[in-house]
Amino acid sequence: MIRKLKLTDKVNWIKLYSGYADFYKVPINIGILDTLWGWIHNKNHDVSGICFELEGKIVGIAHYRTMPRPIKGEYIGFLDDLYVEPNFRGQKIAQKLIIHLKSLSKANNWNGIRWITHSSNENAKKLYDKIANNTGFELYELKGD
Repeated sequence: MIRKLKLTDKVNWIKLYSGYADFYKVPINIGILDTLWGWIHNKNHDVSGICFELEGKIVGIAHYRTMPRPIKGEYIGFLDDLYVEPNFRGQKIAQKLIIHLKSLSKANNWNGIRWITHSSNENAKKLYDKIANNTGFELYELKGD
């Protein structure tokens, strides 16, 4: 079952999101987790979260938001984070979460969904190449001070 993240999901969500951060070798702490959790549950913030629940346990999460696409004069959905607990991979949970986001497009007045992944994430890229078009763009980041 796919549903919005609820306040009562925080402990299980922390475990999953920490796994996501570990996968990408990004340090995580309670301050970051509390900030993101607050964004997800603040109606005035644009970040939303959904989860895949199996037998009463959350085994997959996705965070997304509305993003303007100036060159087209439209909005699209942007998938920021997607993670499935390793023991539950291979069950099409990630694909189902992405398809669910696609179904939210009309309700959110989006004209599509975009996301990025690391070039080394071969398993994810196998899925993404089946269900979406690779735009060919490369990501650059200019860090602040």
